Amino acid sequence: MTDYTVLANAIKATLTADEQLGNVANVKTIESRKRGFSVQSNSDALFFGDAELPALAIIPNARGKQTSLSTTNEARETHTAQIVVISRDRDAQAGLDAQSTIVENVERVMEAQRSSSDNLGIDAFVRSVSSTDEQFKKGDHYYFATTVEAQIELTATF
Repeated sequence: MTDYTVLANAIKATLTADEQLGNVANVKTIESRKRGFSVQSNSDALFFGDAELPALAIIPNARGKQTSLSTTNEARETHTAQIVVISRDRDAQAGLDAQSTIVENVERVMEAQRSSSDNLGIDAFVRSVSSTDEQFKKGDHYYFATTVEAQIELTATF
């Protein structure tokens, strides 16, 4: 049985240990949960106050897991975790550039967790990383939201 809190905390610890992402001048808020109460909408992860941006929301159980037995008392689980990167800026290009820098750092850090020697610290490693972007304008600000998806393989003993 997967402990999603442990997985979320491992991702958060990995991201905050990075020199760029762990610096509050670059990312003000990193949370290992979605905000709000509806589980039907991804938009809950985007509910950060302007003073908290740029922000990262870690969703360790974004999709169902796949499990296969590897030995009698060990199972290999594949999870899709999401790191949602949210930022805002008055200038569209400056905001896009700043958002891209944060996303590149998240992707770099997650991509580095591909081996047993450099993993998430909980006998889990990243198999693949992909991203999707969206942006919109509200009032005088442009908002940027990028979802970085990581396929994570976790070995669970029972």
